[in-house]
Amino acid sequence: MRLILDSLMAVVLAALLAGILLHQRHEQQHQRDVETVRANVRLIQQQVMLQAALERVPRNEYGFPITIDPEWFGEVVPRNPLVGTGHPWMEVASAEEARLIHPPVRTADEALACFWYNPVTGVVRARVPQGVSDERTLQTYNFVNGCNLPSLFASGAGSGAAPARGKPARALGAVDVKSQSLASARH
Repeated sequence: MRLILDSLMAVVLAALLAGILLHQRHEQQHQRDVETVRANVRLIQQQVMLQAALERVPRNEYGFPITIDPEWFGEVVPRNPLVGTGHPWMEVASAEEARLIHPPVRTADEALACFWYNPVTGVVRARVPQGVSDERTLQTYNFVNGCNLPSLFASGAGSGAAPARGKPARALGAVDVKSQSLASARH
């Protein structure tokens, strides 16, 4: 009987240790993914500024590219591993969002794109998955986008509106990394 209890205790302790190790690995992977998204937001933003400066792509009246072409990145298109697959790669802000510096919906729920780009302000943002709490989701959003929003939700002072800069941009919709090409960006 004692042998059975000792064996059972050993199994329980081994399972507990395995659970702790799996949790730590999961947290470490999540942190690597967060760092990757942060770096990718900066990479995309730098490419937007470079393409605007080079003047080789169609630009709007504000001097920014009207869309972001995945071909700018060669073989390795920046991804958002926090969101996972099944989402479009890039959403271009609509005319109603022209004055925003953050997307109205900051989490990648349903079929929203992994990244959001506003051609009027030239700003790129990454969406994040909904976390265990709104506070944790906001912390992740702020970290990957290098900002300090007080709220996850777009309303009032925390909406992320930019100062008026003229006419709003035309709606360009979402860009699927598989179907977007340089030729379609020129239309």
